[in-house]
Amino acid sequence: MHQSIRALLVAAILIAMTGCSSIYRTTGWFAYDYSESYAMPYVMKTDDTEMGCAMSEAMTPMLLSFSELTWSPDRLATTMYMQAGACAEAKASEEGLAYLRAYKAQNIAEAKDARIRQKRLFALAANRQYKGYKHLISEFGEPGEECPDIDKDEEFFWMLGLVSGMQAVMSDLRSQGEVGVPKDIAMKSVRGSQCLDAKRWWGVPKAMQAAVWTMMPDNAPEGVDPWQELADASEMGADAGVRLAQAIEVVIADGSGNQERLRDAIRRHAQSVKTKSPSKEYLMLDVIATKQVLAVSDRLWTEATGSRTPIGGLGTFWDDKSTTEEALDIDDLLED
Repeated sequence: MHQSIRALLVAAILIAMTGCSSIYRTTGWFAYDYSESYAMPYVMKTDDTEMGCAMSEAMTPMLLSFSELTWSPDRLATTMYMQAGACAEAKASEEGLAYLRAYKAQNIAEAKDARIRQKRLFALAANRQYKGYKHLISEFGEPGEECPDIDKDEEFFWMLGLVSGMQAVMSDLRSQGEVGVPKDIAMKSVRGSQCLDAKRWWGVPKAMQAAVWTMMPDNAPEGVDPWQELADASEMGADAGVRLAQAIEVVIADGSGNQERLRDAIRRHAQSVKTKSPSKEYLMLDVIATKQVLAVSDRLWTEATGSRTPIGGLGTFWDDKSTTEEALDIDDLLED
């Protein structure tokens, strides 16, 4: 009798456990579908990067936890890890400004600590971006050899995953190789981007290819000016209202050491933001691009003056006559 009762109790527990697993599994499928079909498109239409960061950083582990019961949502993970990586990059840029201010003030201990904090954040960014790239591989296969058979909706995830791979390499270099991201991912990402129509995707594939040519001009086709190709890609992004290609141009120009070229790229981006409305469907990506350009501008301003780009001053520089007069306005110092 006691054995029968014990058997019934065990059976009831197993049934309950099976029922819970089924509920969780169904919830996971629902969460994946909702996030990819509604949550992510909604966020892409918003302009608050801080809220976008909060969502990607909070929801990524929650959504991926369901992969213990269902499949891994690789397309969604690619996008969310890329965005979370951009959030860590933004924090790293802030630490870079803290380093410059401390260095100017001859506060060596604070400058050293800010630099360490910056490198740790770049390592965090690289780790997230590399995970996004690996989820891309899980979904579509490794880029670089042949183009995947994907439709237009899938091309969006493919492109973001490739950008994430390229960013992972750059972030890891800035962290002094803390994560160990394979450097050949950059070239694989560039080759994979050539599977996409440049005009449809805001000039990003063209910008990625041109960026490599600017760094390795011997690889550029004969008669092709890599910097002009990069400027043309930026123009595509400006026309589409998704200025990721312009952000790529600014970053590459920054690394070139040519200040005139860099200033011109920043000015063109600032002018584009004023004259061309952003894409309603991909507003978040356009705002992220401007934030990346602003981060470079802030560093230049801080190096020269000790403080970042003035409010409304993107596209201007401290040695512009009118800008200098505005930057020295004492009223700014007296405002609460």
